[in-house]
Amino acid sequence: MSGDEVAYYPGCSALTTERPYLRTAEVVLERLGVPHRLIDDAPCCGTVELEMVDRRASRRVAEIVAEVADGATLVTGCSGCYGTLRRSGVGVTHLIEFLGRRVGAEEIARRVVRSWPVKVAPYYGCQALRPREQAIDDPEDPQILEELMAAIGAEPVDFRMRIKCCGGPILLRRPEYAKQMARSVLESAREAGAECVVTICNLCHFMLDFYGGGVLPVLHATQPIAYALGEPVDGLGLEEHFTPVPGGLFHP
Repeated sequence: MSGDEVAYYPGCSALTTERPYLRTAEVVLERLGVPHRLIDDAPCCGTVELEMVDRRASRRVAEIVAEVADGATLVTGCSGCYGTLRRSGVGVTHLIEFLGRRVGAEEIARRVVRSWPVKVAPYYGCQALRPREQAIDDPEDPQILEELMAAIGAEPVDFRMRIKCCGGPILLRRPEYAKQMARSVLESAREAGAECVVTICNLCHFMLDFYGGGVLPVLHATQPIAYALGEPVDGLGLEEHFTPVPGGLFHP
C-alpha cells in the first residue's frame, strides 16, 4: 500500500513501558508500505488528568501535536491520546481504525506470509469506543479488531468484558478496585477459551499485563500482525512484557 504520509503520534507510554507497541506499529506500517514519520518530540497529551485540571492547556497540547503533524494524516495507537485529541477538535485516526478501514483487513490478509492460528480475545477497553460520536467502530458491538485478527489466521473469541474499562483511569484514586477490574478482564477471556488477549491501547496493555495477575499473556494488536507480515519473533519485544509470553504462541 502507498498513499499520503502518516504522522504517527505515540504519546508518552509508548516511549517507556509500552515500547513494543510503538516498535511493532512502525513495523506494520513499513511492511504495508505506508509512508510515515514518527512524532517523537511532541508533549504527552495529558489525557484525562490534564483535562480535569486545565482544559485550555489540554487543547494547546493537542494543537501542538496537530502543528507537528503539519498536514499529514495524524494517527495514534493510544486510545487515551486518541480521545484527548478528538475532544480538543484535532483530526486524528486511531491506528486500529487506520489498519482496519484505510488499509483494510483484506489487504492485510493478502500480505500475510505466515498464519497465526491462535484463539485470541480482542479487547477494546473503553476510550476508543466512548463517547459514541468518536468511536472507532460500533460502540456496542465493535468488530474491527476481530476482523484484523481473523485476517492473520487467528480465531477471535467473544467474551463479556471486551468493551469494559481496564481500570486504568481510576488507578490512582481506587487502586485495588482498578486492579480487580484488570484481573476480571483476563479471567473473562480465559473463561471464553482464549489463549491470549490483544489490546489496542497503551494504558489497557499496561493494566492487564502488569496488574492482571498473570492470568493470560497480553499482546499489543500490532505484535501478531507484525509477526504475520514476516517480522522475526525477536523483533516483537515479547521479552519486555511483565507477564511472560509462552513460546508456543509464536514460532520462529
